[in-house]
Amino acid sequence: MSESAESSSPPKKHNVRYDLYRGHPNMNMLPHSEMKSIMSDFLQEDERGDSWRKYLNYGANAGDERFRLALRSFLDRRTRDDDIGGSSHEEPNYTDGSAKQDTCERELFITGGVSHGLELLCATLTKPGDEVWVERPTYFLAPNIFASHDLAVKPLPMVSDKTEVDADGCIGRVDIDRMVEQVENDGIPAPKMIYIIPSYHNPTGTSYSVKERRKLASFALRHNVLLVADEVYHLLDWEQQSDEQPTLKDTNTEVSSRRPAGIVHFNSMSYNGSDETVLTPNADRSEDKNELGCCISVSSFTKIWAPGVRLGWIDAPSFIIDRLKQYGYIDSQGGVAHFMGRIMAHAIESNLLDNYLDKLKVEYAERYRLVCNLLKEESRIAISHNSACMRQGGYFIWVEFPSGVNSDDFLSYSLENYGVKFMAGGRCDPFPLAKEDPTGLSIRSCARLCFTDLDREELIDATSAFLEAFRSFMTSK
Repeated sequence: MSESAESSSPPKKHNVRYDLYRGHPNMNMLPHSEMKSIMSDFLQEDERGDSWRKYLNYGANAGDERFRLALRSFLDRRTRDDDIGGSSHEEPNYTDGSAKQDTCERELFITGGVSHGLELLCATLTKPGDEVWVERPTYFLAPNIFASHDLAVKPLPMVSDKTEVDADGCIGRVDIDRMVEQVENDGIPAPKMIYIIPSYHNPTGTSYSVKERRKLASFALRHNVLLVADEVYHLLDWEQQSDEQPTLKDTNTEVSSRRPAGIVHFNSMSYNGSDETVLTPNADRSEDKNELGCCISVSSFTKIWAPGVRLGWIDAPSFIIDRLKQYGYIDSQGGVAHFMGRIMAHAIESNLLDNYLDKLKVEYAERYRLVCNLLKEESRIAISHNSACMRQGGYFIWVEFPSGVNSDDFLSYSLENYGVKFMAGGRCDPFPLAKEDPTGLSIRSCARLCFTDLDREELIDATSAFLEAFRSFMTSK
């Protein structure tokens, strides 16, 4: 998702020397040579008569067919080893050794990015007054999209809500069992939509385990809740090193070397009356047998290629895609980014995207470990590692300060005295701090650091300055 709004905060009165706040890719790491190669190939196509010029015209409502086919092939290839869980007899069938075959028919719809995808889903599937439940913390700009559609944004129950639970390692974890109990036993109405970031979360960097995904999907399917997953970081990951595995008191998660599958793959679940769910067609949950499934994956090329292409996708059950195709302005203008879709189809078909993404993952893994190793020099700062699987990913490192340290106060001190800018945890909480609010207090003792934007040497200097600012701040308290 776009984070362009980040550049306007914190206040401009401070001179920023090091920016660990902005969630952007490094300018020098964008696919400059790859784009030149694509443009060169386009010129050669023109000479052969296989012209790209037709893509300057209107396109299909769901997006160019060639691009959607290429994208589906790319996604199947990059996720073939993803873990959907269950015993062997519960696994979906594999017909070609690569793509997961879901019993719930699904399609791709091309968008202008994740934010555009959320906008379209809100416009076509919700009405003013509907509730959307979100995590605490969450991607800080997403609630504005929901609010612009007059949706009531409310917090999901979080593990850190419980005052008797040690918050260490719990920040950002949804208390799924309590959510189920509230709706199914306590009479709280289920929301219209749940918005989550299940893979390499922004801001915490953590992921949902397969078990957690199965529980959420089963709940959503039982109650016809739209489970919308922002999966912009899903493909941008790497294996953890042994010292990056956290030791948590009660993770209730499955630790595997495989990446948990995207949320859309859990549409074929039904509830069997116990704590477990099975991967079978859930034909009883809808009177219209063609309207099965409510788990939706939304993603884009923003993080795995370049934000400037403004191109993304919605992966969802076919009946949802049909509603998107019939939406007024889509029906009027035709598909989104027809020409750019042709460019990205070429990037996929020529393996430019695969090769670029592989290089990006190596670079980001090295940057992540570089910053973590520096942060480990300060024992009072805890680093939030992913505990759902033996993989890490995304753009951010979430750090927890000692109890009583307010990250907004530290940010002001850091900017004024060291010129180091980062995102205070409270910026990622869309809800005001309440009187009895252990989750809100915990979030406000944390910070988000971006490791992708700065050049490497600058990143080292910025992290060192961050640590120096923290030690000085703690001395001054």
